[in-house]
Amino acid sequence: MIASIAILTLFGVFLLMLETFLPGGVAGVLGTISILAALGITLFSDELAGWSSGLRLALALGIVVFSAAVLMAWLRWFAVKFFHRSLTLSATVGGTPVSDVPVGKQGIALTELRPLGRAEIAGKRYDVRCQDGPAAAGAQVEVISTEPGNLLVRTI
Repeated sequence: MIASIAILTLFGVFLLMLETFLPGGVAGVLGTISILAALGITLFSDELAGWSSGLRLALALGIVVFSAAVLMAWLRWFAVKFFHRSLTLSATVGGTPVSDVPVGKQGIALTELRPLGRAEIAGKRYDVRCQDGPAAAGAQVEVISTEPGNLLVRTI
């Protein structure tokens, strides 16, 4: 009986670990059911009738603590760190910060502004949004304000 409880617990933990790779939740649900079945057998099985209720409760608590500890270790050290490089994008998006451009600075639209586009202001290229709507490439623009990620300009 103890072997059945151990097998159900280990199988449930394995399925919950497998859930980190398989989408859909089926492995997680089956793993949870397996661990709950091990707990049910521990607490209510007639084959463990010779055990005291305190001993059964200690075994059930051990199953819960063991399962939680293994899963926390799996998620903390292996699933996150071991697979981190293959599952997480670590590239950063570069660009010129728009906060250093003073209001009133003038430049030239490098692309057609519809109303978003690119402009060269003070020798640097920026993403801009034209307040006046569409503007042709090569149009003279003036910085009105800054927005998150781009500059707000108007045609001159």
